[in-house]
Amino acid sequence: MGIKKYTVQIIPEDGEVKEIHLSGKMIILWGSLLFLIIATILYLSVNIGRLIVDKAEYTLLKNKIAHLENRELEIEKLNNKMKKLYDFADKLNKSLGLEISLEEFFEAEKEKLTPEAYGGDEEGTMETEAIRLQDFVPNILPTTEGWITKKFSADHNAIDISLKEGTSLYATMEGTVTFTGDREYLGTTLEILNDEGFGIIYSHLSEIMVKEGAVVKKNQLIALSGNSGRSDAPHLHYGVQMQGKWVNPIDYLLIRR
Repeated sequence: MGIKKYTVQIIPEDGEVKEIHLSGKMIILWGSLLFLIIATILYLSVNIGRLIVDKAEYTLLKNKIAHLENRELEIEKLNNKMKKLYDFADKLNKSLGLEISLEEFFEAEKEKLTPEAYGGDEEGTMETEAIRLQDFVPNILPTTEGWITKKFSADHNAIDISLKEGTSLYATMEGTVTFTGDREYLGTTLEILNDEGFGIIYSHLSEIMVKEGAVVKKNQLIALSGNSGRSDAPHLHYGVQMQGKWVNPIDYLLIRR
């Protein structure tokens, strides 16, 4: 029995009829090839789709890991800030001669550290409070110049810093100017208080650059050093009070200029 042959006719609207003669084997061969092409296309489509999904999942996982690493760094920074806050509170205890448990202190402060008080960010309340307190604590020196010539003592409730006349002086904390004028022996004097219980005094000034009643920011330029009052040479008499008690300014210098 001979090989079967098939004829395919192509009949255009105009022109001659074209015939294509195909053997059974040729049809099987072309059919198999077409099947392989379709199967390959389907296989590649499925696997490429999987690759796209896998890549998307990998990218998502990578982003989650990066987010967790950033959170870990933020927590570490917060822990460091909290340690500084605890250290500072311990300094307050020692300088004031108090015996206050730091745990009791923060327990008593819990109501002030509510998320609502700081825009609803529960995770940032302690960090926000620590940063806020830094502005109200005189933990920097009032000048970048000079040197200390007289230390704090029972007879001298401040430190004296030797300076050239006209040296810039800065606010060491945020607060309200409560006095500007002359004090006996101290000469031209500037005093600042805040609601956290701190007060600072600058004396022997040549010029005061803020007015009484003004609210000053930490690191704000507020005066120029001088030699007014009872003074043997230009210098700054700088004192710090905590709850009305004179304390050593050096005890608060967590940050130095």
